[in-house]
Amino acid sequence: MKKNITFISHGDIILDKIYDSNFNLIKQDGGGSNWNTLYNLALMGENCYAIGSVGNDAEGQIALNSLAHANINIDYIIKENINTNIMNILIPTNSKLEDDSILHCWYSPITNKCTMHFSENLPTKLPDELKNKNIFILLDKFEAVNLEFVNNIPEKKLCLDVGHLRFVEHFSTPYLLNFFNKANIMQLNKNVSTYLFERFHVKNDIEFFNLFNLDLLVTTMGKKGAKFIYKSNNKTICIEKTPEIIAEVTDSSGAGDAFLSTLIKQYAYLDKPIDENFIDATFKLANESSRNIISQIGSRKV
Repeated sequence: MKKNITFISHGDIILDKIYDSNFNLIKQDGGGSNWNTLYNLALMGENCYAIGSVGNDAEGQIALNSLAHANINIDYIIKENINTNIMNILIPTNSKLEDDSILHCWYSPITNKCTMHFSENLPTKLPDELKNKNIFILLDKFEAVNLEFVNNIPEKKLCLDVGHLRFVEHFSTPYLLNFFNKANIMQLNKNVSTYLFERFHVKNDIEFFNLFNLDLLVTTMGKKGAKFIYKSNNKTICIEKTPEIIAEVTDSSGAGDAFLSTLIKQYAYLDKPIDENFIDATFKLANESSRNIISQIGSRKV
């Protein structure tokens, strides 16, 4: 049964440019973790809105067309006279790639110029047509303008994908504490979790979970699976899940986003407390989603 749920992502639109080991451009498509997650949810039939900014250029149009192709509402994306953000993805020539073999770079391998920046003009108000909806916000960046948007929506569920050190390391600890304390779900990966544990002076996933009083914390570990932390009867539970099938990696871009989109959908429609059955079922579905993505070039299902 539908719950009048709407999923929203907020931020700068990103285009992925994918190169082979000889720097030949082999594909370009919309990218960005939060947008990939929203894209996946839209393909699952969910009501999805993109709110943010994009460059008024050819790259921006490609990225917007990708979102529109998935039936995501893009009416609240503003076009600015700036260059669209581009993530440069380099795939080495290797028949047995590992999860971290793929290079994601803010600098063009052709021009050596920086291709990523953050707009200061993102919309910060929730559109009137969404004010009576059951809102789930998806974020992978934590700029002040993203925080302002979150603070302007009193009733919502906040899902954070903390996947890159570069998106958190320049903020003060009190600022991140304030932002993360607003989250209901958080997904980390094995690299960023080590940094955040040191940053917040916690020893492990469970202490991190309790620090922010989350509904659910997930730490993805690539081929090793994932850890799920939640509470049951006032007791903190940690479950580690390992995939039964290990897929060959063609391009690991978007694997975590596919995993998170499935997780968020299962959470959004859950009508009882999180339990082990929920974790088992969700991991199976989320891992299948990730396998489907890493077997192709690009972070979005074609």
